[in-house]
Amino acid sequence: MQRIIQRVLGAVLVVTAACRLDPLVDDKPGASANILPSDAKIPAVADNPDLLTQITLNDSLDTKALMTSMGVIERGTGFSDGNQVRFWAFGASRRAPAPIYVFGTGDALTSFQPNDHLPLVDALPGDTEYNPIHTIYRVIVTDRYHGEKITTTGALADAIQIGLVQEPVSIKSFIDGPIVRPGTMIELGATTKASPTQVYGRGHIADIYVFGGGLTGGLGMQLNPFGLLPTSQVSFLRTSTGGSYDPARPIFQATIPAPGKTAYTPLSIVINVDLSPNAGTINKDGDLFMRSPPITGTITATQGNVAQFAVTATTLLLQLQFAEDTL
Repeated sequence: MQRIIQRVLGAVLVVTAACRLDPLVDDKPGASANILPSDAKIPAVADNPDLLTQITLNDSLDTKALMTSMGVIERGTGFSDGNQVRFWAFGASRRAPAPIYVFGTGDALTSFQPNDHLPLVDALPGDTEYNPIHTIYRVIVTDRYHGEKITTTGALADAIQIGLVQEPVSIKSFIDGPIVRPGTMIELGATTKASPTQVYGRGHIADIYVFGGGLTGGLGMQLNPFGLLPTSQVSFLRTSTGGSYDPARPIFQATIPAPGKTAYTPLSIVINVDLSPNAGTINKDGDLFMRSPPITGTITATQGNVAQFAVTATTLLLQLQFAEDTL
């Protein structure tokens, strides 16, 4: 967003410097080489070897696991609030979201209707600004827009200046939308898989999985009025006999959100927990810790199952599956 604003301001300065009392040319905004016609063929990421390699190396997917699963991103199993849950793991992440621009008509905050233009991101895996969690901006097209393709943030800046679209409006919400290498599918159930959808990024078409209902609503669209993304915690356990902490059976502080609730985040700070010799069955965060307020708050004490624990500096993107057979 900052790059778009800077580019627009730069354009304004150029126009101001060239101003005359009587314009020598028609001052109606012109065209842009960055904005492509409606019938333009946009290359896929797979058509660019360098970009394909960059995404493959940085999308946080395990190449060996994908080869074993025939390209399917498989689910893990954990526990949340006493219930078994399924989840997808997308590696380490951070709290600064990346923007995603969704195009449509109406009012950005009250009556938005998306059109058939693909969403636009300004960063892909391997770019410094990339984050798989995206803050949502809505871009309203004007009556001058006739299906042009806006496939870069430079093109978006030009489209604003020319008058094809209005300034992007943040709806202060985020979604989890990891961009991944081409050729994957994702496991939704015992016999159910899904293919990715697409976005524009850096002038190419890239694959993305958007969780929890997509960019137009659903449980996956969570409010984020403060900018930085919220976090919860996830516990990896090991027994009193030692060994490694077990990431294959995580205990989530996060719970699956109910309709209308906006307290979910897929970002989890890792806690390493050493269990007591007499520890019982651990199926929820409350079996490990007491919190204030309960469930959602900070740790105030441990339960008898815990010998000791350490809050780490690692933040992982662990997306709970809200319902079987769905993203």
